[in-house]
Amino acid sequence: MRRKQNPESTSPKSENGGAKRIPPSDSWILTSGFLLLLSSAPQLISASELPPATAAAFDRYAKLTEDALKKPPTPHHWRWLDQHPEEQSLVWLGQSKITALKTLDQGHEIEIPDASLQDWLGVILLEGATLERVRDFALNYADYKYYFKQYFIDSRLVKRDGDTFDGFLRLSRKQFATVILNINVTASYVALDPTHGYIICHSTHIGEVAHPKTKEPTDQERPPSDAYGYMWRFNQYWRIEQTVDGVYVELETLTLSRPAGGLTPARFLNGFVQDFPREFVEGFIDGLRQAFPRPH
Repeated sequence: MRRKQNPESTSPKSENGGAKRIPPSDSWILTSGFLLLLSSAPQLISASELPPATAAAFDRYAKLTEDALKKPPTPHHWRWLDQHPEEQSLVWLGQSKITALKTLDQGHEIEIPDASLQDWLGVILLEGATLERVRDFALNYADYKYYFKQYFIDSRLVKRDGDTFDGFLRLSRKQFATVILNINVTASYVALDPTHGYIICHSTHIGEVAHPKTKEPTDQERPPSDAYGYMWRFNQYWRIEQTVDGVYVELETLTLSRPAGGLTPARFLNGFVQDFPREFVEGFIDGLRQAFPRPH
């Protein structure tokens, strides 16, 4: 059972007299105190490995999300849009929709201890497209570095076995600090019938590049015990439906990260955990719109 969470719209100065010393500013005190706290508590900065209880809770959340995805389609009861007629009308008119979701366990929220889980959905109607073309686009990991170049500086298809695809993505984000993640994924496509299909994509490895500021980052990664915890898990779920109006695409993304607001300086400045998951889904929906423009 799903429910929508936090819906989002579409688209004293000091005086200096004579030899009197100038007291430090509030911001200086805050910065100094922050640095002192960092230096006195290094154990709080490191050790960001994924706790077993957190992993188990995320796996439970993901399983329930995927169980709903795998249900055979019934008329007007498969897509998220089917339960939201107002949003469906807006999407039909050419708008996209980005919203936060929450998967429930028999009506109860699933507690994810010691982590930040974000669940975002993006929805779009691609007029004139076909299910097969959208499916191939979504699974073409070799070209993600072109489709979504604002996120990926490298990408490639590692292996294909029937409808199962293994890919590599090198994600780069720069705000106040640079974050580069090496992400290995495995994705499977399932055709439910000629007009309905879905893709389940799981990350199988996420590593933080040790020296992201170098001109050409190497594959050297921080050990898990020394990583910042920008992203522990990354799952994507694609619902694809062919209709007379075109192809409806619902892309849901789950990200699991170390809780925001910790003592790691790079994460304190970057805003990665708080902002990136939503922006990422928005970027994918924009990429779909550019790849499948509306016919004139």
